[in-house]
Parts: sequence; C-alpha cells; structure tokens
Amino acid sequence: MPGDRLRLLPLKSARKTTHSARGLQIVGMLGYSEGTMANKPRVLLSFVGYRDPHPEGSEELGPLLSLLEAMEFDRVVLFCTGSRFLERARSVQEIVTGRDEGVTFSFVNLELQSVVDYEEIYLALRRATAMLLSGMQHQRPQLSVLLDPGTPQMQTSWFLLVRSGELDATLLQGIPPRFAGGVYKVKTVRLEDTALPEVRRPQKRGSQPTESVEPAPRAAGPDEWINSGGPQIVGRASLFRQLLESAARVAQYDVSVLIRGETGAGKGILARLVHQQGNRSSGPFLALNCSAISAGLAESELFGHIKGAFTGATTDRLGQFRAAQGGTVFLDEIGDLPPELQPKLLRVLEEKVVVPVGEERPCPVDVRIIAATNRNLEEMIEHGEFRRDLYERLNQTTLVLPPLRDRSEDIPPLIEKFLSDWNSRYHENKSLSPEAFEQLCAYPWPGNVRELENAVISMCAACRGDTAGVALLPPAVAAYARRRHGVPVAGAAGLDIELPPEGLNIRAVLSGLERSYYQQALERSGGNAEQAAALLGISGHAFRKAMRERFNAAE
Repeated sequence: MPGDRLRLLPLKSARKTTHSARGLQIVGMLGYSEGTMANKPRVLLSFVGYRDPHPEGSEELGPLLSLLEAMEFDRVVLFCTGSRFLERARSVQEIVTGRDEGVTFSFVNLELQSVVDYEEIYLALRRATAMLLSGMQHQRPQLSVLLDPGTPQMQTSWFLLVRSGELDATLLQGIPPRFAGGVYKVKTVRLEDTALPEVRRPQKRGSQPTESVEPAPRAAGPDEWINSGGPQIVGRASLFRQLLESAARVAQYDVSVLIRGETGAGKGILARLVHQQGNRSSGPFLALNCSAISAGLAESELFGHIKGAFTGATTDRLGQFRAAQGGTVFLDEIGDLPPELQPKLLRVLEEKVVVPVGEERPCPVDVRIIAATNRNLEEMIEHGEFRRDLYERLNQTTLVLPPLRDRSEDIPPLIEKFLSDWNSRYHENKSLSPEAFEQLCAYPWPGNVRELENAVISMCAACRGDTAGVALLPPAVAAYARRRHGVPVAGAAGLDIELPPEGLNIRAVLSGLERSYYQQALERSGGNAEQAAALLGISGHAFRKAMRERFNAAE
C-alpha cells in the first residue's frame, strides 16, 4: 500500500543551547512546569506545506518558521509527501539550526498516491507516528502537532489521531498576524474543554483491506531512515528475476547506475529498489523527471540559488541535490536534460560539489546518482546532443529493464495486483470477465506496465457493476483483439464501440480514450514529450501536465 512506504531520517544531534525567554513563553502558553520540561523532550510533529519555509515570492515566514520563532522545541519531526517538500523541510532545518543549535530535525517521507484521500493519509500517518514513537518511548516526549501545513485532509488526519487517543499530543493552530492584530499567535486546541465531538476507535471486524499485510517494521532508531515495505514489484518471469538479482548486486556498490528501458516499464521502481538495497538506504531518495523541469528554472531546481540571483529569487533555495544529501538522486529521462546543465551535472559526479545560481563558492554534496532513459544516448552523442564524458560517468553500470511483451507471464499477476489496489482504495469488488482478462493478457502492451495499469483503472472506473467486460476494453486493446481474430476494425480511428447492457461511465471511457492517444503519441515519438505534444496539436507543457496530473504517468 502507498502508506506503507515510509522513511524516517533523523539528523545528528546538535549542541544543546538554552533560550530562557522563549522557554518561559512556552510554559505560559501550554502550562508546562519546569520539571516536566526538563524531563520530557519537547517534540513538534508537522507536515511541510507550500508556504514553508516562506510563501512563494515572499520573505514572509511560513507556518513552520512562524511557530518555531514563537515556541521552543528540542526536536522537530517534519512529514513530507515528495521530493519538493523534503527540500522545503531541509530549508526549514537549515534556517532554524543556523540560529539555534539546540534543535534537532527528523524527516518522515510519506509516499501517498493521493494527498486528499482521508483514509490513506490517516493510515499512513498512524503507522508513521507509531514507528516514530516506539523509538522514543524511553524519553516520554511531550508531543505537539502543528495543524496549519498540508491539505485539509492532512490536517483532519492529525485531529482524528489526537481526538481518538491514538496519539497523545497537543494540537497547535497558528494565527497569522493579519488575523491577530499584527502579531503571530499560537492557539492551543484544548480538546478536554472543547465542544467538538469525541472520536471513538473502530472495533476490529474482519480483515481491513487498506491495511498492510506485511509484518510490522521495527522501530526507528536515533539515526536511522526507516523504509517499510519498499517498492511493490510483481514479476515471476525468469528474465525479470535475473534483472532483480543484478540490481541487488549493483546496489551494494556506490557507483552511478544507468537504467535503460521503454517508457512505462518501471524504471523508477527499479531505481528505488537499488537505493533501498544499497548502503545509502539510510538517506533520502529524490526522483526528478528531467523532461518535466522548465529549462529556464532547471539549474535552480537542481542546484539551488541565493537570494537576489535573478528576478523572483526572494529567498535562498537549497536545490534538490543538497536536499538529498547522503542519499540518492534519481534523474528520470536523463536524455532530456538541457545541454547547458550537462557540464554542471558532470561536475557533481566528478568533484562532488554544486554551485547555486548567483553563488561563486561551491557547496559540497554527497549523493548517488541513478539515471534512466528510453532514448538512444549513443545516437544522441553522435549528433552532439549529449556529452560523452557525462555518459561515461553515468554509465558506470547499466541495468536493462525488459519490456512487458518479453515477460508476458507477468501480465496476469499484474492485472490481479491492479484490481486489488483499486478495490482496496475504493472499497469495491471489481473484477474482469474471462474474455476481457484473456484479451488483456494477449495484448503486446507497447506502453508496458504503466499502460496495463491505466487500462485496468479505466475499465474499473467505467464499469457500472462489479464485472468489467470486453465492451470496456481500451480502444487499442479491442482493435488488436479484432485484428487477431480476423474481424475488421470499426471506424477510422480503430474504435470498437459496444454499449454494455448495464451501461457505462462515459466520462471514464472518454478519459481512457484520451489517455490511449497520449500514450500512442509518446510511443511514436520515442518518448520525446515535445514531439508527442506536436502529434496531438498541444503544447509540450500541456502534454507533460496531463501525463503527470491526469494520467498519473510518473515513472
């Protein structure tokens, strides 16, 4: 399950300092006694949001920095939901520890499929806090939760955890200066005195489909990044199992890895597996799609910038490489990396330094780089589109991911997995008719695992009942089946139109049809997003946004 993939990265403890004025302020606000404060470390739990550490284009303090200016904590645990938020969390840490060495920071990365799914967020958060606190039981920490950052669903999940008694913590709500007479204030949500209703824990009743069936991971130690579950890899084909064995061997060495394979084959999952089985598993894993980064902002995105480096640079930015310190940076679609950035990436590999935009002094960085591509880099080198020296540094070892058509015995278990994921997520009981299942297994899947997953999702979404039949097959699959059986394909666009007796969800069908055209355009263009966009008559930005946000097409 997405919520099972958890990482916890506490940083090295810093020298303890004392700020008596701020300490007295906390005593007054929360009612702690000096003896309690001395015996119990004060720990803050919070998500990281878009306004941290500063709102975009502003020097105003975001929710976290505002609270940490007003109150004192011994340890801050920041929950992140992706690489961009881990970078923001690292920036908060750098700012706070720069002026207060007594605060230590830890980071928890919750890899969620949806940041607006109440149940997924709640279960992931409950599991994460349980793991975190099991490693702190001997300290008996005094916990506080900042409600402000994150989506409303994230804020609600914190409230449910505390209100139900699952988490013994004080809820804090920041009140911005514009709503508090020009001064930032902190409101304690005192549940014992509130008129808000109580929340009771549900009684156990049978199996819970959204819970992980894996053994519970061990507790987090003081200097350890916990990764529970790992990437979900389904495959029994001997060719695929051999690849996984090779990946496990490569992971033991701190070398650059180049993963080659077709679009949608699962290069991102393989990269994550290498990271988790290597000696950098105690560090972060940041995935970046080179084709989705704006060329004008790519250098700042990767290497950071200093305040005033260019118009709009109102604050310093760490950049993704420094945010991933001690871990792994996965550069997907490396063939789309702008030519002007290639020598800078080469310097990272050779000298282990980055130079932020506007800065002259290089900053040391210690990361492992895993790159992936579906393009012919050797051909690009011949045409002067990719540096040979960078290619040699990235290609210290290569893993080649086979296309799904070369491991067709993996199609049935993959279908079952995607059906199970859908049913767990939406509490349904969707299945495929035997005929539909057979036709999915027979299709060659030029878009690989990603196309297969999208096909199952679109059929489940369009199905009115519990069983999706052949009428709901994606157009490309239906057309292939008709050709395979010698039946002429209906319509110039290759559409096989049949309305099921129970009806269908027309919006889901049209969305699946659109997704098929996007996928075919990407295949025809050899994975080049700009060329695929041109085939569909849209801009490259619109194409990438649709693939990322509407069709969930990240590697």
